[in-house]
Amino acid sequence: MALLANASTSYDIKTAGNEEDVIDIKEIVYNISPTETPFVNSVGTRNVSNTVFEWITEELSATSTTTDLEGDAISAAAASLTTRNSNVCQIMSRAVAVTGTQSAIKLYGKTSQMAHQMARRTKELKRSVEAALLSNQARNNGAAATARTSGMIGCWLDTNTSFDAGGGGADPVTVGSTARTDSAAQRALTAALINTVMQSCFTEGGEPDRLMVGPFNKTVVSTLNGRTDARSIIDTNTAGSNVTVFATDFGDLQVMPNRFQRERDAFLISPEYAKVSYLRNFQVSTLGKTSDAETKHLVVEMGLEMTQEAAHGGIFDLTTS
Repeated sequence: MALLANASTSYDIKTAGNEEDVIDIKEIVYNISPTETPFVNSVGTRNVSNTVFEWITEELSATSTTTDLEGDAISAAAASLTTRNSNVCQIMSRAVAVTGTQSAIKLYGKTSQMAHQMARRTKELKRSVEAALLSNQARNNGAAATARTSGMIGCWLDTNTSFDAGGGGADPVTVGSTARTDSAAQRALTAALINTVMQSCFTEGGEPDRLMVGPFNKTVVSTLNGRTDARSIIDTNTAGSNVTVFATDFGDLQVMPNRFQRERDAFLISPEYAKVSYLRNFQVSTLGKTSDAETKHLVVEMGLEMTQEAAHGGIFDLTTS
């Protein structure tokens, strides 16, 4: 069949003057970018009053089975002193500028361009904070021309760790300040690695309850020894191989995938012993106008407080695909 001569068609939208079909329910703009922040949501927070913040840790003396003589003279043991630890806050921010003209234009899917952009930037900044906290970033106290950087989780863990020493992997030279050394080689995540680090945590007095891994290594956890089949029947219409809890001899670990951590790292987290310390929690300020536009600035100033690093564990130098 042929098109009727001189018939107007939908393809000629410009001359036909057809109205575009764009969803116009206010604040409905489809976006699948991930925004979950498992680490930030798990650990505690506290407010600090300086760019450098400190906390105190201590350990009990080693156990002893020594007995005393009858009538033995009493002597005091050497005092076990506390240790002061510190970190610095770093500044992270986003800015949004919207012209007066754009603010006046009717929009699809949103009532205000500024409000919509600020909501986006807040989510972006929140997940950037998550990624920073779980990074191997070293501490830098900063200077007039150098931004401060907080020592993040990679540079704190050194008591309960597993890494590929043969490939050059190593714990931080200065705990809390220097980054750990990544191995040139990588190895697969195994049940033995998890159990070994969990045992080390238990011996030190820690009781992690979360195993935080990247997306690929979450799939690895679901195939580790202990399941009778790689796929298990859930009901007559559903099959799966998802492992959400990894049981060890020293406690159960909730398996939590995290999009924003390094895939080569796996963390055994005890949320009670870590905090995000805020000098300035997420806050918005409106900048002075110097043009026909409105500019807003979103800022957060924070750092990682690893209140007791021996309560956590780390498995490093893992394969990523």
